[in-house]
Amino acid sequence: MSMLNAPKTVSRRQELREDQLATATARSMTFFEEHRTLLIAAALGLLVIIIGAIVFSWWQGQQDIEAAEALGAVLASYEQGNLEQALDGTAGQPGLLAIADEYGSTATGNLATFYAADALYQLGRYEDALRYFEQYDAGSDILGASALAGEAAIHEQQGDHAEAARLYRRAADAYASAATTPDYLMAAGRNYEASGDYAEAQEVYQAYLDAYEGTPNAPLVEALMARAAAEAQ
Repeated sequence: MSMLNAPKTVSRRQELREDQLATATARSMTFFEEHRTLLIAAALGLLVIIIGAIVFSWWQGQQDIEAAEALGAVLASYEQGNLEQALDGTAGQPGLLAIADEYGSTATGNLATFYAADALYQLGRYEDALRYFEQYDAGSDILGASALAGEAAIHEQQGDHAEAARLYRRAADAYASAATTPDYLMAAGRNYEASGDYAEAQEVYQAYLDAYEGTPNAPLVEALMARAAAEAQ
């Protein structure tokens, strides 16, 4: 009897699975029909995002090429010290300011922003220079550290020693270089002292001595640290 009943059991299981599949399919179709507009809108939205990303990537590439051509044409004036011309350009050639403003979102435009800030600083146009230094997307490299130091120098010139010290210290931490980091640390210490923060001054002077003990300025830094310690008492 059990052998005769076995086929019926298998058939019943198949029927149950088929019923479950049909039910699930029906539910899916019902869900789709009920939410058809929303689902189609979501799919179209995703497609727009994908296409937009592709187009933006292409557009960014084209913008960077244009920025590189413009920057290459104006750098000669910058390097020769013709800073006003480098900044403003000529009748047929945009200058650093225009390149930075128009292409600042590209890598080359960002570099033009740095050059513009540096040229403005050299001309004594400190407020404008500060604005472009702040716009520059600084990386952890020598230019990034230099941009932070440029900001710091302007704040120091304006008498904001606490902010100058903070930025000089960031510049020292941004990129380790025996050519620049010692100067940034000394400048940070100088401005911490000027702001009355002698504890921080001692800390950066100690950082200088830890990293650059054998340098010519080390004895001077030791004297500065002793002075800061005396002022702190």
